[in-house]
Amino acid sequence: MIIKPSIRNNVYLNAHPKGCEAFVNSLSEEAKDLPDFAGPKRVLIIGGSSGYGLASRVALAQNAHASTINVSFEKRPSGKRSGTAGFWNNIAFLKQAKTLDSAHYDIIGDAFSEDIKKRTMQKIKETFSRVDLVVYSLAAGARPDPETGKLVYSSLKPIGEPLVGRTIDVANKKMKDIRISPATREEIDNTVYVMGGSDWKAWLEALDAAGCLSERAKTVSYTYVGSGSMDRIYRGGTIGKAKEDLEKTARDMDVWLQEKYNGEALISSSKAVTTKASVFIPGITTYMACLFDAMKEKGTHESILTHKHRLFKDMVYGSKRRTDSLGRLRMDHYEMDADVQEKTLSCVQKHQDESVFALSGTKHFLEEFHHIHGFGYDHIDYEEDLDLDALIPDDIALEEHLD
Repeated sequence: MIIKPSIRNNVYLNAHPKGCEAFVNSLSEEAKDLPDFAGPKRVLIIGGSSGYGLASRVALAQNAHASTINVSFEKRPSGKRSGTAGFWNNIAFLKQAKTLDSAHYDIIGDAFSEDIKKRTMQKIKETFSRVDLVVYSLAAGARPDPETGKLVYSSLKPIGEPLVGRTIDVANKKMKDIRISPATREEIDNTVYVMGGSDWKAWLEALDAAGCLSERAKTVSYTYVGSGSMDRIYRGGTIGKAKEDLEKTARDMDVWLQEKYNGEALISSSKAVTTKASVFIPGITTYMACLFDAMKEKGTHESILTHKHRLFKDMVYGSKRRTDSLGRLRMDHYEMDADVQEKTLSCVQKHQDESVFALSGTKHFLEEFHHIHGFGYDHIDYEEDLDLDALIPDDIALEEHLD
């Protein structure tokens, strides 16, 4: 199969396996240049096939020498479909992990389902006995309702009034307008159900009931606070309500984890990074382009890998915690620096049109956006006819449960 970029309405419809391997290998090479740290030895990552979850997995495996189990919902190649980027990221990580002095496994399936939870507990008992850390980094657009069997969908919408803004058209490299209607009460509730804290809590309760949590076990999930410039669509929108629920869940779970395990539940406010969803948030692409430039000028820009490495080394398992009044780990303090924000927001005001493409930050954003799907690498021949089945080794620990 010859796999060339296929983008429709800012959505990548395919992924390139060799490009995904190059992306995962780049994370691993970054980690090799970072210091090791004392951390967990047995880790469960829920949603570790891309984004923050994948970066967390690489940093913990590479620099804390932790063994990991990843649970993610991905699709292998079939017919004319290339397979998802997350599927190939998992393959690439497991290939890379063969060089590590630790054990790594993947369970492919719906992390929301009771069946996958049970299979995961069984895998933990067969391999690690217990886990020291649970990273909850699930990014899903829908979650089944166990009572009706129907999918409940999340929405990225403002609350109260419509929102009009601009974003980058990735395929055509032009700016385009976006208008998003306000969320209904049902859409708000559905987004909280899908992206809030109830499933995170369900995982911890299942692990507790199965006896799969170690003494001093920790769990961490990720939120975003932002500077206020994106509040209409983020903290003040549907996703903000979901994050509020996630953050409250962390505070509630922290109490019983401390009492029963001398452990803790943590919520970390991460910096803005390039994700598949970035291009659907009005204004965020220009904000990120300007932010990248401002942070690079300040000398504080972090890749997603170095960001998560610092989280675990300094804040989760280190002595350099920064917390706010709600107990959130403020890993975003470089982004929230007053000088960085002033330069970023000034830049945003100046670049509401095509001039944004002249910014080095925009080029950086677009490069990362292509890379996370396996495209845009100069050393990869995108004309090569690939045998996709041959790129999946027989000896990797991949369990697929997509029935």
